[in-house]
Amino acid sequence: MPARRWRPALASLILLQALLLSGHGAAENIRVEIIGADILAPLLQQHLTITRLAREGSARPEEWQRLLRVTPGQIAELLATEGFFSPQISSDLVEVDGVQVARFRIQPGEPVRVAEVRIDFSGVLAMEDRERAAALRAAWGLKRGERFRQSAWDAAKDALLGSLLVNRYPAATLLRSEARIDPGNRTASLQVDIDSGPAFTFGELQVEGLSRYPLDLVERVNLIRPGEPYSQARLSELQTRLLATGYFRSVFASIDADPAQPEQVPIRVELAESPSKRLGLGVGVSTDSGARLQLRWTDRQFLGRDWRLESVLRADRVSLLAQGELYFQPLRTGLIGEHFEGWIPSVVLGLERTSITGEEVERIRNSLRLSTPSRINERVVFVSLLADRPTLPGGEAFTRRAVIGGYNWTRRRFDQQVAPTRGYSATLELSAGVGGAAGSDKIARVFANGIWLRPLAERWTAVARVQAGEIFGAGVATVPEDLLFRTGGDQTVRGYRFGSLGVPRNGAIVGGNVMAVVSAELVYQFRPDWGAAIFHDVGDAALSWSDYRARRGIGVGARWRSPVGTLSLDVARGLDDGGTRLHFAIGYGF
Repeated sequence: MPARRWRPALASLILLQALLLSGHGAAENIRVEIIGADILAPLLQQHLTITRLAREGSARPEEWQRLLRVTPGQIAELLATEGFFSPQISSDLVEVDGVQVARFRIQPGEPVRVAEVRIDFSGVLAMEDRERAAALRAAWGLKRGERFRQSAWDAAKDALLGSLLVNRYPAATLLRSEARIDPGNRTASLQVDIDSGPAFTFGELQVEGLSRYPLDLVERVNLIRPGEPYSQARLSELQTRLLATGYFRSVFASIDADPAQPEQVPIRVELAESPSKRLGLGVGVSTDSGARLQLRWTDRQFLGRDWRLESVLRADRVSLLAQGELYFQPLRTGLIGEHFEGWIPSVVLGLERTSITGEEVERIRNSLRLSTPSRINERVVFVSLLADRPTLPGGEAFTRRAVIGGYNWTRRRFDQQVAPTRGYSATLELSAGVGGAAGSDKIARVFANGIWLRPLAERWTAVARVQAGEIFGAGVATVPEDLLFRTGGDQTVRGYRFGSLGVPRNGAIVGGNVMAVVSAELVYQFRPDWGAAIFHDVGDAALSWSDYRARRGIGVGARWRSPVGTLSLDVARGLDDGGTRLHFAIGYGF
């Protein structure tokens, strides 16, 4: 037997004998130290059986005997997954302050690197789609010269096959994958063979689960045309559009990927309908608005038509709201052009009374809206009539009106919608109104909002938020409150009361013409569903940029990925007024 093969076994035997002679066999008297692993140490600490049982303190003396024998082999196997196939591993046992310390010294050596990558395709892709085949080879994730890692090897294969499965070739199969490792030369030769199978195209809809609502409702939303190349993204878009109508609890769209029948494949849509009428009662709480009571009534066949009425009555510490929105059927091609096919028209009527930072406002909102059903790339065209009557301390009251038209564009790219861990959202809203309409002034408004989440390292995630807006052509005396800007509160500048950063006026804080907020947050996920955060928020709202004074807030918080979204509990200090506040919120504002 070569010396390098029996040395780890001999070291483990000596370690075991020392342990038995020492009289310390219980798990609570053993500590494990790993020396020399550097960046690989977390991998070993996480996956070695001996380290896990040492943390738990649950192993019996006879179990430790076995672990001390097998641990060097486990270390070698784990290092091989990271590309280190010729490590030197030694072990010994020492006593430190009455505790037995099992030490494993590791010299990983030089890693194996990829020397050759060969990717061969067969099927229609190889014969008729050579440009895409070349693009797939260029996008291969484990390139020549990179360290061979098992996780990177698996991910590269999954990504290559997955890109075919979701676009044109849903019957693609992996015929062969082989990684030839040469430990002596520290090289890896990779071979992947994939059969794309035939190229698939979409056919007609086959809908299952309809009883209350007509088939026409589904067909209006469907933008997939027979003969169109297969795309999983198009099926996902169809699902999203149908769910956004509000008529269905669940939607699943799929095809039968039979290689023998790839053309004009029917789209199978399985639906679970929502009830036509529903009354909902909800309660909640937030540090911005206190306790909240909400009554919601939904009628999905309003006035006997397939129109959906969503009405809500909500009361909390700062506001009382009564609002109804009536959604009509999605538009068909030819009514106002192909560009708006599938868009949903709606009418909004609302009354609200608010009391924030000394200003009481009674307001009316009336809007005509045309919106896409997709929340991934959401677009809204609207015309709104806004009117309000603010009352300031001392009894000063006046009336403001505006008739505006606008466009709102939102792009969302998150790994999941409820409790995302990576991705971004960006919103841009442009609106304007002519003077004289309903007694209003000429006005233009721009508002932008963005949020960005990205894992930085193991268990660490960065969260950044940006908001900015400006009103042109009119002042706070004539612009309704819905168009003005305030900040401060749970998801803006923490450490300040909700809506308290704005324009001082007669003992109250009112909205301003300009606003900007920047927030940076770092979250450490110490458990899968629990994390701790530190953050720094900067922002203000003012009459003009010359009056803008950036207010700062810093703090710490807890994060819980709950079933309804990420729950945040923060303690923040406003550095510019010395106040310390507790903030509670669910989800991110995207």
